[in-house]
Amino acid sequence: MAVTAAQSALSGLPERLVADSIVSVADVKQAIEDTRKAKEPLVSYLVENGMAEPRAIAVAASHEFGVPLLDLDAIEIDLDTLRAVDQNLLTKHRVIPLVKRGQRLFLGVSDPTNLQAVDDIKFQTSLRIEPVVVEEDKLQERIGKALEAVDTTMSSFDDEDFDLENLDIGATEDEEDVGITKD
Repeated sequence: MAVTAAQSALSGLPERLVADSIVSVADVKQAIEDTRKAKEPLVSYLVENGMAEPRAIAVAASHEFGVPLLDLDAIEIDLDTLRAVDQNLLTKHRVIPLVKRGQRLFLGVSDPTNLQAVDDIKFQTSLRIEPVVVEEDKLQERIGKALEAVDTTMSSFDDEDFDLENLDIGATEDEEDVGITKD
């Protein structure tokens, strides 16, 4: 396929989306301009405005950046894995923790160029972050469900579970028997 002058001005994911006939050159250029003004991720903009299919964008991103692709419908995310990342970071960066293995956290992203998300979550968790491309629409749905699940588990605690007024912080019997001596 011959590269046109308009395409040569593009690079990375936008260039791939045009080359794969997912989005027109004019649409992707307009989307880039709009997302810069709104400070919104390109992938989110394209999906929310119906300019491209989420699956097609995810496949293109996976191929362009050599990042694995995962269908979020194929896995169940553990609640402890969800709690590993601050909820504010999930919504701010539009990401979701998928699986924690040892010191690695696999992170679902729709835009693998979002290095700020990887850095922020790496800093917060002290884990090595491995991005995995997922579809934007499924990602947003899963983030919403994840936040509900975390909120539900936290709201299941009663005030009695946190009753600090009746907390006994006195010495235990073992501590009372230990004498302090000066040498």
